[in-house]
Amino acid sequence: MGRVIIQEYIKEVEKLAYKLLELIALSLGLEAKRFEEFFIKDQTSSIRLNHYPACPYPHLALGVGRHKDPGALTILAQDEVGGLEVKRKADQEWIRVKPTPDAYIINVADIIQVPMLNLPP
Repeated sequence: MGRVIIQEYIKEVEKLAYKLLELIALSLGLEAKRFEEFFIKDQTSSIRLNHYPACPYPHLALGVGRHKDPGALTILAQDEVGGLEVKRKADQEWIRVKPTPDAYIINVADIIQVPMLNLPP
């Protein structure tokens, strides 16, 4: 991939992230731009491009490893290989996420999950 293509992709994914933050705010009964001040001014975006070819012995393969997403949102494009697992709250069991062609997986990360008890309207 060329540098220009990656920069354009980052720009478009950031626009998607801001739109999703607006929708989250609206779903909480807040104004659409409520979270903008927290993310626009001191914005930190990162992109991580991982490619895992199909492995005949997936139980032996090492990937990113189990972790929590520390930011606000994670926008994940999967391919047909898959490998993403999420922890189910009910029983703490890790379950595999079936890849969906031409779709993104949106993880609501740690910052959005912080209780908003002291968030003024």
